[in-house]
Amino acid sequence: MDTPNNQIKDAETEATILMNYAMALANASLSDNENVKLAALDNNLKLWVEIETSLKSAKNLLPQDIKTSLMKLSKYVERLTLSKGVKMTKADFDSLVNINMQISEGLLEAVKNSLAKEEAFSLLKCAVDLSSARESNNLDQLVTALDNNLKLWVYIKTLASSKDTVLPNDTKNNLVKLADYVSSKTLEMGKNIENINDKTLDSMIMTNLQISEGLISNQKIA
Repeated sequence: MDTPNNQIKDAETEATILMNYAMALANASLSDNENVKLAALDNNLKLWVEIETSLKSAKNLLPQDIKTSLMKLSKYVERLTLSKGVKMTKADFDSLVNINMQISEGLLEAVKNSLAKEEAFSLLKCAVDLSSARESNNLDQLVTALDNNLKLWVYIKTLASSKDTVLPNDTKNNLVKLADYVSSKTLEMGKNIENINDKTLDSMIMTNLQISEGLISNQKIA
């Protein structure tokens, strides 16, 4: 029988896997390389097949309503992936990313996960929100996404600049520089919000994805 500590560890592991695959999908959605897209989609599909298999197991003690909801999500992921494959639109990729993030968020909340993972999740969410706003061509949504991303990076800069932080000096300096970069680019885009530079926005999205991935990788090593 699993102990509470084992259950928490398992939940954290599952949340991390879901976040890693969400990041891979988000990266793939910005790539022109079909092999990158195929690998991300294939890995995510295998994950959800495993989740579905687990849900069908007699040993799975999740409440029936949760199992039913997860089964529906699994079927949706399988149907979308198999029907469209690498021909998916950006919106299709975003829907898969959001599914992983929603389930991951639930797991993180359930186990009150570490600050590093919470920050990684926040960075990933902002990246997806920025991408979704551009895809939907919704200026109000884009302004909100840029504002939320800026607030997150101001918070990260505050943490990195704190005397109490235990991060290495080079890491702190890099985070401060990235925060300043995000701030300057956000202000720059805000002056001409109707004509956003796609390369600049892509750069901001990729910055979030890379730092989020780095935070998760460091947690694995720790």
